[in-house]
Amino acid sequence: MDILLVDDNPLMQQLMARLLSELGYSVAIAGRADEAIELARAEAPLLFLLDIHLPDRDGPEALVALRALPGCAATPAIAMSGMDESTIRASLGTGFVAFLSKPIDLDVLESIIAHQVNDRRARSV
Repeated sequence: MDILLVDDNPLMQQLMARLLSELGYSVAIAGRADEAIELARAEAPLLFLLDIHLPDRDGPEALVALRALPGCAATPAIAMSGMDESTIRASLGTGFVAFLSKPIDLDVLESIIAHQVNDRRARSV
């Protein structure tokens, strides 16, 4: 899988997965952090796309758990949230390569993902 999308909103899951698939990425979807951990344990993704507010863990906590998995320690992660950017940035600390406010600017998303995923694909060849 190229991207592990973790968001508890079914509409957001559907829209993001469709967009990412149309851009040529393989996408796995999880609605909870624990579900994401199981998916990443089975196959390490090239990128995590994480909602900050999940039902079972917050985004930074989920990222720590995901990065503890084999093959995921250096996996880049993009944070997403409907909260204002300054509030989220203050609470995130380190670990995410980018933050996207919802509604997400699709051009920005595409650019960040292309840079992160293509860079990792190139290094793995």
